[in-house]
Amino acid sequence: MQAHRLSLAVVLTAFSAGCYAADTPAAAMPVGTQEWIAFLSDFTRNGDMLADPKKFLAALSVVSEPQFLFDAAKSLMEPNLYMQSTSTLLDPRAYGNFAKAVDPAVIAAWAGALTDPQFISATQTVVVDPGKLIRWVMAPLDPKLLALAANALNPNVYLHWISAPLDPRVASMAAAPANPNWYGAWLSGMTNPQAYGPTIGGIMKPILPYGLPTLPMIQLPMQMPMPQR
Repeated sequence: MQAHRLSLAVVLTAFSAGCYAADTPAAAMPVGTQEWIAFLSDFTRNGDMLADPKKFLAALSVVSEPQFLFDAAKSLMEPNLYMQSTSTLLDPRAYGNFAKAVDPAVIAAWAGALTDPQFISATQTVVVDPGKLIRWVMAPLDPKLLALAANALNPNVYLHWISAPLDPRVASMAAAPANPNWYGAWLSGMTNPQAYGPTIGGIMKPILPYGLPTLPMIQLPMQMPMPQR
């Protein structure tokens, strides 16, 4: 794992493509497969990897590992991940998550990255890493694969799915569209210049110097800990 992190750090350091995220406060990248699973399934944050070529490389490096496949498959067997992901999809912040990714500055950054030999070289390094290829060859012999198959036969997994409709989070998500403030919060997010990238946000600031007032909304549970087995 330390060798994987070191190789990832070398790749990201070597890559110098310009992107708008470099001009904004950088959010800490996830550490470990569980944090990456939570990040990629969170629709209020996962657009960052589309808006920043460096974060895309980091995500590509993680999701192409056998360890990520094992952990993601185990998480997908539980309804908890689906409820977490759906709750973030209903969150008004999800709009800004993807609105930033389609900003002209981001598109220009990706156009530059795709023509940058360092980005192409870094991508190839991530994909054809010899150590990673060996880990994939050895994956069928990994005890975690057997544990994953055993977990599919665990009756408790199916009991969790049967009891999922009774989870308070399901009722909370179902009630969100019935709350008028929920629509106001989405409208407020759409007219907030900070919900966009630097180009569109800069254009909107003179038009909407104050934006719309932030309206209260129903609170949706965002990051509930996934059960450990």
